[in-house]
Amino acid sequence: MRAFIFSLDAFIAFSLALIAIYSLIFFSSIPTSYYYLLTQGHYLSRDTLLALSSTPCTTAFSECGSYSGSVLDKIALNDISSPSLVRNTIGRMVPNQFGYTVELSESGGRSWNRVYSTSETISLSAPELHAPVKKKLSVSSQVISFGYSGRLAKAAPNPFSYLSCHGASGVGLGDGNLITCSLNLNNPPGSGGSSVGGDLVPTPYVRLVRLTIFI
Repeated sequence: MRAFIFSLDAFIAFSLALIAIYSLIFFSSIPTSYYYLLTQGHYLSRDTLLALSSTPCTTAFSECGSYSGSVLDKIALNDISSPSLVRNTIGRMVPNQFGYTVELSESGGRSWNRVYSTSETISLSAPELHAPVKKKLSVSSQVISFGYSGRLAKAAPNPFSYLSCHGASGVGLGDGNLITCSLNLNNPPGSGGSSVGGDLVPTPYVRLVRLTIFI
């Protein structure tokens, strides 16, 4: 009788040990929501930046004006219209349950300048509907912006004819918009050698743009 009780006790203990081991294996194999949200946030921030870098800044956005370049380049310029442009582009691409922060760096990431954040109160026309604070996680993506400080006025080259400095204008023949046609390399000559309206190629800039998504 005593041997039977000891055997039963050992069998129960062995069964409980197997249940505990299989329970640990089962629960550890289930992905948690943290890693799912982390992946989703990373894809969201990366795809948003890539989409903005390939979207021309046209009159469809009132903040663009006469700027020539991508929407991301205009945001990286960080002028007075940048917060509004961020809200009208990134703010519509990021779901409201997420919050976001846009930052710029001119020092390779050693220091950052904040352009817009849903955690800060900015006096714009409509209230901010995105998440204001981080509660679970935050994830960032970065891209490089090569932009110009103004409108690029250099004419596109014509693959079928040579653009001479003083040839006939129109139909891609010669309109004087070549930076090699003047002693002032970035100013096209006008009548009598005068400039015809500013630099063909504005001052370029290179900035690192970081988009942080949090929830």
